[in-house]
Amino acid sequence: MFARTLKELAGTPRQKVLCEGKTVSTRMLAKGDGLGFSLSDVRLAPGMDFTLWYKHHWEANVVLAGRGRVEDLTTGQSWVMEPVMMYCVGPNDRHAMHAEEDLHLLSVFNPPLRGDEIHEGDGTLAASGPIPPGPQGG
Repeated sequence: MFARTLKELAGTPRQKVLCEGKTVSTRMLAKGDGLGFSLSDVRLAPGMDFTLWYKHHWEANVVLAGRGRVEDLTTGQSWVMEPVMMYCVGPNDRHAMHAEEDLHLLSVFNPPLRGDEIHEGDGTLAASGPIPPGPQGG
């Protein structure tokens, strides 16, 4: 058993401060922890817009606080992001998210993130292991 706090991870390589401090992602669990998934605390300031595409991962997010919108860029379907809402994206799901208020998310990745990744130009993160098949084969 072990425990970690955001406070002790602040300022370490596991914490990524992006977009001039308007986005903070703290990798509380990473690939090196050996659990088969990673867990991140993510905070977005109001007005933050991202286009993302996790070609090499599955990601599930639970909204803990705030409000925003997530959109599937293939289908155009969108969902309101608000507390206790969960959404999941995979290798085929290019998507956009917009923070209307301060957004606080809990994010799980499989395969797990190494912990040092940053988004590439097309919104992807580098591959970190084999991609699980996902629902209905992905």
